[in-house]
Amino acid sequence: MRFLAVTDLHYTNLHDGADNRQHDLSLEKLRQAVASGAPGCDCIVNLGDTAEGFDGLRPQAELLDEVCDVLRGSGLPHYSIIGNHDTHMEKTSFYPHLDMSDRYYAFDCSGYRCLVLDACLNNDEDPLPQQEIAWDNCRIDPGQIAWLQRELDAADGKVLIFTHVPFMLEEYATENPHLIRNRDEITRIFERSGKVQAVFSGHYHDGCFGVHNGIPYITFSAMVIGEENAYAVVDVTDAGVRVTGFGRQKSAQWKISDSVMGVQQTN
Repeated sequence: MRFLAVTDLHYTNLHDGADNRQHDLSLEKLRQAVASGAPGCDCIVNLGDTAEGFDGLRPQAELLDEVCDVLRGSGLPHYSIIGNHDTHMEKTSFYPHLDMSDRYYAFDCSGYRCLVLDACLNNDEDPLPQQEIAWDNCRIDPGQIAWLQRELDAADGKVLIFTHVPFMLEEYATENPHLIRNRDEITRIFERSGKVQAVFSGHYHDGCFGVHNGIPYITFSAMVIGEENAYAVVDVTDAGVRVTGFGRQKSAQWKISDSVMGVQQTN
């Protein structure tokens, strides 16, 4: 399976935002990423924080539609994830603007079962918040965890996980506000299944790579930062995972020896 990975466009009509965010450049960066990286890929995965909902600037729905037009224009299947800033819109209103079926869902690609998770809620009992959530208190709700377990139980082959908020950075033991709060419960489910080959995320703008109990956790760099682009082409095979980075996105490779529980990273 080969896919183009993009994340954290934070697209809107604002230049020189906080932390060197060049919001208004993101749509053109996406066009460049699709033109350069999509040929030869099986699909495109957009890992969230697609558009900003700043008051006084362009409506978030219009911005999402522009992004979706670029993704559709690739001619490839495209799959998006809700980011914390995307919750400026009501989630159920968000889905159709990026051709999403629901806030979490599954798709099949080149023999892999791909599970898209929604970690963008602050309250386990309120998965559909009516206001933008706090970025540093993201969780996955019990109903979704039960769905994840059922999907893993039913999967015939290897599984890939996609979520906006990461489960770890470079080291699992390191606590960080960017991480999913109830990550321990969920990573144990990944490990017990023996089927999860890799986990892909956004949210942490610098991007990073880590391995925990034999599973690579790959966090992609944010497209919105600065004038230089950031995107990746990812190859997943029985032999491992390779990330080919462009612009600020770093490259890396994980070779799987006898099973998904034996991983060696090479740069």
